[in-house]
Amino acid sequence: MKSILLIGCLSLIIMTACAQSAFRIDSLPQDGILLDKGWKWHLGDNSDWAKPDFDDARWDTLNPTREIALLHQLPQQGIGWLRIRLHVVPLLRGKIVCLSTIQVGATELFLNGTQVAEEGKIGASKRIQEATFTPVSSIVLGPDSVQVIAVRYAFATDRLFSMDRLNSTPFFGVRLCSVDYATNRRELLKSVYVLEYTLFGIFLVLGVLQLIFFVSSPTLFAHLYFGLFLIAQGATHFLDAFTKDGPPAFLAVTRIILFNDYFNIVFCLAVTFSAIFYLLGVYVYFNQPKRALFFVTATLTLATIPTYLFSFLDAPGPFMWVLGFIVPWTDILRVGLVAARQQKAGAKLFSFSHSILLTAFILYTLVAFVPMARSILGDLGDDLFTISFLVLALTITLLLTQERANTNRLLQKQLIDLEILSQKNIAQEQEKQQLLANQNQLLEHQVEARTAELKASQTQLIQKEKLASLGELTAGIAHEIQNPLNFVNNFAEVSNELVSELREEEAKPNRDDELIADLFKNLSSNLQKINHHGGRASSIVKGMLEHSRTSSGDKQPTNLNVLADEYFKIAYHGQRAKEKTFDCELITDFDATVGKVDLIPQDMGRVLLNLYNNAFYAVNERVKQRTNANSNYQPRIEVSTQRSESDVIIRVKDNGTGIPESVTDKIFQPFFTTKPTGEGTGLGLSLSYDIITKGHGGTLTMESIVGEGTEFIIRFSTN
Repeated sequence: MKSILLIGCLSLIIMTACAQSAFRIDSLPQDGILLDKGWKWHLGDNSDWAKPDFDDARWDTLNPTREIALLHQLPQQGIGWLRIRLHVVPLLRGKIVCLSTIQVGATELFLNGTQVAEEGKIGASKRIQEATFTPVSSIVLGPDSVQVIAVRYAFATDRLFSMDRLNSTPFFGVRLCSVDYATNRRELLKSVYVLEYTLFGIFLVLGVLQLIFFVSSPTLFAHLYFGLFLIAQGATHFLDAFTKDGPPAFLAVTRIILFNDYFNIVFCLAVTFSAIFYLLGVYVYFNQPKRALFFVTATLTLATIPTYLFSFLDAPGPFMWVLGFIVPWTDILRVGLVAARQQKAGAKLFSFSHSILLTAFILYTLVAFVPMARSILGDLGDDLFTISFLVLALTITLLLTQERANTNRLLQKQLIDLEILSQKNIAQEQEKQQLLANQNQLLEHQVEARTAELKASQTQLIQKEKLASLGELTAGIAHEIQNPLNFVNNFAEVSNELVSELREEEAKPNRDDELIADLFKNLSSNLQKINHHGGRASSIVKGMLEHSRTSSGDKQPTNLNVLADEYFKIAYHGQRAKEKTFDCELITDFDATVGKVDLIPQDMGRVLLNLYNNAFYAVNERVKQRTNANSNYQPRIEVSTQRSESDVIIRVKDNGTGIPESVTDKIFQPFFTTKPTGEGTGLGLSLSYDIITKGHGGTLTMESIVGEGTEFIIRFSTN
């Protein structure tokens, strides 16, 4: 860590001892004395090692202020003791002094054999339970001239990586300084914390503001890059403040070295990506092409990560500042100057602010890593760097906000021009509307006339479909009625012969009464058959008349099985009338429980006749397409009825040509037909669909496979 909290003590003169010898220091510097010599170290734990008269001559000599990674003699974990002898001048004996330490573990501090402080906590199992980083201890010096400080130290050198220079934390450091100086230093550090957190807040707010601008205008990538740059830079200030005095006490960390490893990684990533986003933002904002120099700069900037974290160099810190800041910022200054020469808006202001930042950071780097520059400039580099960085952040935000304002003003001007143009368009549109209104009146009259013509044509087409249906029905009835008429004629002829025989028998003097009775019996039987077949013919004629008559739309109880069977036979005879050689297997499967159903018989008859005719047409077409390969094809049509709990279902299935899937969605549309031109109007299935769905509140669906057949399913409620 960069800073060490120094707590003052009274002016004292210290002499460190190596074994039994010590040397005198005649004066105390303002910032105290770092005890980096004369320390003895031994691994283990023994309470006698705290006594001032203990002989530690055989212990190892150690400079504990060196980095942990360089102290290879230290084990990975455990407890050890540190001892140092001090020569105290008489003026300071018995006075209160303060020890400001840096450590990565937990310690118990002993002065002249007496425990005077405890920093962190060492458990009963001799393991670290809670660690502190920069504790401060106050002690009262004893009356002796030579006094012994002993430190019982519990530590753990957990490492995230094994690289030697990833962690620059000292193992243990003690500094003596005045109380006044320590107090002033504490106040200074508090102000530094406040400043760092303030910068973090400012950068975070400005970064979020830029991201909001980008969300509202996703094409302006400069807002995105500058927003990410400001947030990443804010993170560096937050991390710097967060770790200024070691890990916060509330974390109660026990693995401080590992904490430092994580901090170094996050801090390095934040620095690197801050520079990358800054570089990208400047290139995009000033619309500069990304040539070879850009990619070289970006590559060197990204090299900050392996250079610092994996310690390719003995002194990674300065190189981190050079690669992560000075290299990209130099190229950024070049881009700003080029943009200024090109008279780009805001380029001069940006270049001026950035040049101050670059100069300040160079001074900051010199102060941090060059002792001579530190003695000359003091804290000037830090202050100038902080101020210039804040000015630059405000400059970037000002540039982007000004650009946003210019864009808004341009948009407002465009809106005004658009409003003027819109008013002109409205006036022109009103003129057009007046002209269109006149034209629309004329068109309305024409449309009404055309609509009337279309309705008349539709009515004619529907009537044509009904007439076509009636023609199909008439042809079937003509064949169907022929059978009962033949029976009537035959039985009438036979009855006439029986009457002649009766007259002859009655004219005979010796009549045969048994023969006469038998003849009367046969005559009566023939008359009954004539009456039966005459009634059959009469019912067929009645059905034809009902089909041709306009439906009243009233439902009435109808024997559905009889209706389906009659129209099935009529349709078959109608097909036979058109195709003398037509032959087809007719299969019926009527559910006896169907009984009478409330329906409109004329309309349902039209539906069934239409479905039957389509089925006969499909199987007849497949007969015409029959080849040697399918010479065994036998036309077949199945009609079935079924009653469920609340529905009646009628199925008409054929094994004809089938209907392609591409037209199944259109099959119930008006005027759509799969038949050749002149063989259908395209209204049969459409009218059938309307009769079932609208007239009977049911459904008419179709299932078909090309080359295998089609099935139409009628379903309607009986309630």
